[in-house]
Amino acid sequence: MPALSAIVSLTRYTFVPEQVRDLQPTLPAPVVYDLGAGEGPMRAPMETLGLAWHGFDGWPANPQIRHWNLDQPCPVSGPAAGLVLLLDVLEHLRNPGLNLRHIADILLPGGCLLLTTPNPRWSRSRLEAVRTGFPSCFTPDDLALNGHVFPAWPHIVERLLADTGLHLERYVALDGCTPWPDRPFSLRYPLRLAHAAANKLLEWRDPTACGMSYAIVARKKL
Repeated sequence: MPALSAIVSLTRYTFVPEQVRDLQPTLPAPVVYDLGAGEGPMRAPMETLGLAWHGFDGWPANPQIRHWNLDQPCPVSGPAAGLVLLLDVLEHLRNPGLNLRHIADILLPGGCLLLTTPNPRWSRSRLEAVRTGFPSCFTPDDLALNGHVFPAWPHIVERLLADTGLHLERYVALDGCTPWPDRPFSLRYPLRLAHAAANKLLEWRDPTACGMSYAIVARKKL
């Protein structure tokens, strides 16, 4: 199990630009491949940092984003990436080992992969699994509605990355620890308070239970 580097009260869209800014001096090229780019929300933050942004998606939302089915090698020729963003994509991949291999192939030596994904170790997810048998974000409804097919346990992700020549550098819990509930005068407050206390106990015993999502930074070997 990888050691947790930090717990931050940030969403992925806030955390990622800050993390990229810290990584930027060590990147082998100022070129970012954003995989699963959606409508391109990371384009402006990356270009503000002076990085050349290239967006890819399995279902491109606009002509500026190119098609790439990660089951296949990168379909376009161009500058190799110093950084790859894979934000909330991993949980949708049916062949994550193969897909990570194709991603590693377009990274320059010394380049970084920055990924985020729902956290199966999240305290609320663990309690939900006790109650229903399914961790949060990986229920039958999530499979049907969101296409979440791969519960990305951190130790498994670390192994898949290592198999493609990527070394894990940072493992960060996102979205913060469980807060105490508000509206103390509601009738359901005692139940909500007990639920929060159970979450907080899990997070105290195991910090990887903090955060609905987590982020990993992995670097390709030189």
